[in-house]
Amino acid sequence: MSWLARLFGTDPESQVEKARKLLSKGEYNEARWTLDGVRHPDVGPLLAQAKAGLVLLNLDEARARYSAGDSVGAKEHLEIAREFGATHEKLKEVRRFGREVRETMQAREAAKKTKPITPEGDDPLWGLPPDDPRLRYAMRLENWPDALRLRLSQLGPRFAQAVMAIEDGNSADAFAVLSEFVEREPAARYERARAAVQIGRFPEAADDLAGFAEALGHQRIGGQHSAVMHTQVLARMSRGDEALGVLDRAIRTESAIDLLGARTSLLEALGRFEEARDAAEALLPKAPKDQGLYRMLARIREALGDREGAIFALEGSLATTCSNPGKCGNQPFDVAAGRMLARLYLEDRKAPERVEELLDKVARNTEQPGWEDRYLEALVARNDGNTRVDEMVQALQHALQAGDPRQLWLERHFKSAA
Repeated sequence: MSWLARLFGTDPESQVEKARKLLSKGEYNEARWTLDGVRHPDVGPLLAQAKAGLVLLNLDEARARYSAGDSVGAKEHLEIAREFGATHEKLKEVRRFGREVRETMQAREAAKKTKPITPEGDDPLWGLPPDDPRLRYAMRLENWPDALRLRLSQLGPRFAQAVMAIEDGNSADAFAVLSEFVEREPAARYERARAAVQIGRFPEAADDLAGFAEALGHQRIGGQHSAVMHTQVLARMSRGDEALGVLDRAIRTESAIDLLGARTSLLEALGRFEEARDAAEALLPKAPKDQGLYRMLARIREALGDREGAIFALEGSLATTCSNPGKCGNQPFDVAAGRMLARLYLEDRKAPERVEELLDKVARNTEQPGWEDRYLEALVARNDGNTRVDEMVQALQHALQAGDPRQLWLERHFKSAA
């Protein structure tokens, strides 16, 4: 298969849809890397959802490590959760859990000297198979705040079956059933909104999320903040300013890094680049190892004509790369940052030795070359005076759909494309 054929399905809309499917499966890190470098109004909210999911994964892993007596491993995962935006209260809660586990273990060791330990955990629910819908629904409810969890648990089996239908891909049926509950319980609007999003009924989803927020306030539910979901839905309907208002109100209540990052990304998508730059620069000290934030800042600075500032941000991103194995969410090399940095250097005909190093790392960490890799090859050919450059540019042009912003790259940097 030629490299041109491999380009199909890598347009921003396809990448966003792929990320959305990954998020629905709980594959948060894969979704996060799928969205790297993608320009689309949904990217900010989806990245925020992915980071929130990674926060929960690392917090859960920290609890598991504490339970296994591995406090060192637990602390490592807490640090990763913090980098992805875990709040101080969430981190404090897990540390408190760790102390309680340690004290319990010490008490059990002391008790062994006087009497045997009595087995615990007789709840029949946890003896069910993992795919049993009752257990799956119970696990779903665990993601909700305590007060709302109790209210939802009282809605009965029909509501539970509808929620599980969303998880199983039967969102149309779930939407109809959940409509029976929304007047009686405002929290049900969140689940109906999830169903509406899955079947493309975005106006209904927006109305449900607005009603949910009005009645209960936006909530963090599992790996997703309902304000981020609300923002995502509004952005899909080109209601960006309204989406920004949703985030601003949520941030006044909880200034979490994922919410601030989603706001910054939305400002970028709206073309409010100066505000987006200021927001990204203010956020960076709070998330100094967030490579996606560095890349976003670089894109914003490039949009403002500050190419040196963009290069500085990308070099900063690569300087934060962590190669430690076994860490949730970490990558040995940030391919998206490497590509973008190589592009800027090549377009400006700068730092050839650094470019060679970057291209080597990108190639070693890329399984399937894409359009941008071929664009970098064309820039190398241009800078080297290769006579095949016009042919390469023509192939790049044919691979782009009408209106693709990357057409401007070709027009600016290749005479044959102007």
